[in-house]
Amino acid sequence: MARPGSHGGSGELGSRLRELRESRGMTQLRLGRALGVAVSSISSWESGAKLPPLTRLADYATFFVSGASSGGVPPENALTGEQREERLRLKQELDRLRATGEDVSPSVEPGASQDFWHFPDDGPILIVTGGLTEKHWSPLGTPSEPNFLSLARCADLDAAVELFGTVRAANPRSEVEIRLEYLGDDDLRAHLVFLGSGAINPWVEWLTAEWPVRQVPDEEVDDGSVFEIDGERRLKPSFRGDQLIEDVGMLARIPNPNNIRRTLTFCSGVFSRGGFGAVRCLTDPQVKDRNLAYLNDNVDDLDHFGMLMRVPVMRHVTGTPDLQNPANRLYEWRPKG
Repeated sequence: MARPGSHGGSGELGSRLRELRESRGMTQLRLGRALGVAVSSISSWESGAKLPPLTRLADYATFFVSGASSGGVPPENALTGEQREERLRLKQELDRLRATGEDVSPSVEPGASQDFWHFPDDGPILIVTGGLTEKHWSPLGTPSEPNFLSLARCADLDAAVELFGTVRAANPRSEVEIRLEYLGDDDLRAHLVFLGSGAINPWVEWLTAEWPVRQVPDEEVDDGSVFEIDGERRLKPSFRGDQLIEDVGMLARIPNPNNIRRTLTFCSGVFSRGGFGAVRCLTDPQVKDRNLAYLNDNVDDLDHFGMLMRVPVMRHVTGTPDLQNPANRLYEWRPKG
């Protein structure tokens, strides 16, 4: 489907997207349904008012070379070898057009500016948290206990509860569930949100093994794993006496390798306060819009980024980091995955 030559400017990208749609005789509404986006997104991209995210251009390329007319975007592995080559050519063309139009307003789909936690495909969402070690167990976490509570062993309960309510409200048609570590084969293809470090959530260590940021034990920090960058620099929490006054939080997201139309999101800290702060970064109604505005202005692809941040703790209350403050942004990277 790709045509030779290149184009310039967001208006020319919009014209190319409109040309692709019209070549299939599709309305904006029908294409929006196929791509899983609002018709207002298709309209704004074709008019040049906004730039589509890179992941959406990948969906365009896959959809139009596949010959599909409905039923959504097929997985890449469903394409023939010839279609994959054609998809690559079309994706490269669209990416070039997008790059020449980056002086227009940042690419944000309608609704994205309101909620980072909205997943437009209505797929299942699992919040996966590690379990407390035996020495920290509550008696209520014992299955034989009459008042057994399944989440009593949850190592990041504050973050899990905060996130569950937000995600459930943002995705009313999706199945949302909190899990304690266990995932089955089908679960691996859902949107997954991992809470906690690899020390308590083994999925995190396995999935982030090739990142420049790792969490490692440190002799100066008890009961926590500090962030180490490129095997050298370490970011540690701050104490006043024995009271924690500042933790380090991590927020990262990558495409799900088992289903590239879905995502893996990671919220972690040296202690649970850091992970809670990373979650609150984009759930706190007083700060989330400012924080998402920073990400929209500075991150090329919100489905592929990582950030370490300061998380204040004031009189035992976990504060929400303001990403507009440069002092709160400790390290940013594009993770592998």
